[in-house]
Amino acid sequence: MRLEIIRKKILKKEKGWAILYPILYVASRIYCFAVSARTDLYKNGILAKVVPPVPVISVGNIVAGGAGKTPLVEFIYTMLEDMGFSPAVVMRGYGGKEKGPIFASDDTERFGDEAVLFFKRGFRVVVSRDRLKGIDFAVENGANIVILDDGFQQLKIVPTVNIVVVDPFNPFGGNHCLPLGTLREPVSALERADCFVLSRSNLASVEKINSLELYLKTFKKPVFRAHQTFKMWMDENFAEVPPPPRDITVFCGIGNPEQFLEMLRLEGFDVEKAFIFPDHHVYSPEDVERLSRYPNLVTTEKDAVKLKEKISFKFPVLNVEVFGLKEFIVNRIKNVEKHEEKDGQKALLPDGISASQIAEGKVFEEIFP
Repeated sequence: MRLEIIRKKILKKEKGWAILYPILYVASRIYCFAVSARTDLYKNGILAKVVPPVPVISVGNIVAGGAGKTPLVEFIYTMLEDMGFSPAVVMRGYGGKEKGPIFASDDTERFGDEAVLFFKRGFRVVVSRDRLKGIDFAVENGANIVILDDGFQQLKIVPTVNIVVVDPFNPFGGNHCLPLGTLREPVSALERADCFVLSRSNLASVEKINSLELYLKTFKKPVFRAHQTFKMWMDENFAEVPPPPRDITVFCGIGNPEQFLEMLRLEGFDVEKAFIFPDHHVYSPEDVERLSRYPNLVTTEKDAVKLKEKISFKFPVLNVEVFGLKEFIVNRIKNVEKHEEKDGQKALLPDGISASQIAEGKVFEEIFP
């Protein structure tokens, strides 16, 4: 049984599961207290924050699991390239073994599924467990602007733009912190955001979107709506192909499988059977053998990068449009000089100073509220 299903049963205090509610409630309160205490240490200047040497656009959320960050990062990267910037994505590389900092390539075991997906898009992707060192590495290799993937909880880093993605189907993780709910930190943390993006807003009811937007506006920050559609279909060799037949078998290991299934149904597909694996699932030979018994297999982009040529399937490529976000970002970074990639790309940093040196406290600028 999936962890999320168990969590819902505990929250509803269903028979047999209710006994776990008080235990997880206490654990959840302790977790909330710990993350709030950490936030206060940065807020009060006890722990130093660091201003990176180039503009940083952070894309994150406060709920564990899929909120729609990946297609938004793609949207922002493409937008920045079109504007003449030289962007790079800096990310942890969840599910991969690589500590970095290093550029990602086509190896999910080393870099994780999301990093490889961005690599296949032709993006420059830096995988680094230490995000500040990752930013430094990106700048040394020509980036003059960085997209920090899953950066909202990276409190040491001061982003130029702090974007929080909110999933309208699970906006606040059951209103409890982990492990009872799926909140990474209390909802009050949204005060740190510069703006909000409502992901998949075209898939939710107008009433739900309007209600959520009204609530988010109480934080006095802009709220943007993201529309998500299928742009094209590809096969296991990443070649463009026609859509699959109407009757399909779906498998995926992502944070929010329900919304993927709903998108397929809205596109007119009949999901005959669905195999739902944990987020960032690594497919075993047994998984592949089991799935290969079914016709018309459909999966997600993230899963496809882990299964190239191991099994026959098709997957939709997502397209996201966020109305008004470009103008907001441009206003925040309008004073940043765009430049061509060239040798001596450390020119964006003061001579002899790197972001990693800043992180180590050799040179840093403390930011106090």
